[in-house]
Amino acid sequence: MLLDQRIVAGIGNIYSDEILFAAGIRPDRPCADLTEDELERLAEVIPERLTFFVEKNAISFEEYALSKGKDYRNTPFLQVYGKGGKPCPVCGNTLHRLVLGGRSSVFCPHCQR
Repeated sequence: MLLDQRIVAGIGNIYSDEILFAAGIRPDRPCADLTEDELERLAEVIPERLTFFVEKNAISFEEYALSKGKDYRNTPFLQVYGKGGKPCPVCGNTLHRLVLGGRSSVFCPHCQR
């Protein structure tokens, strides 16, 4: 859903996984199936999570140039992205990885519906 650039442009795998996890929504749920409450929750979570990660990844131009854009400081704060097969940080169940439209996504089948 969030990986479909026709719907929400600019949100990639990392932030899509984190946003949907925070909102409790599975990545394979069609947008048309979301309830009004889920859409409202998503509208709240998107700016909150993006702001959080922008602040955590704050880097000067000099630092960015030295690392050639590869110094991501938000990695310790990621809850699900890239953690397929590991325990969910909330419930402890195994995080699942799937591919949607050629893009990978990680989610908790217990916490995300």
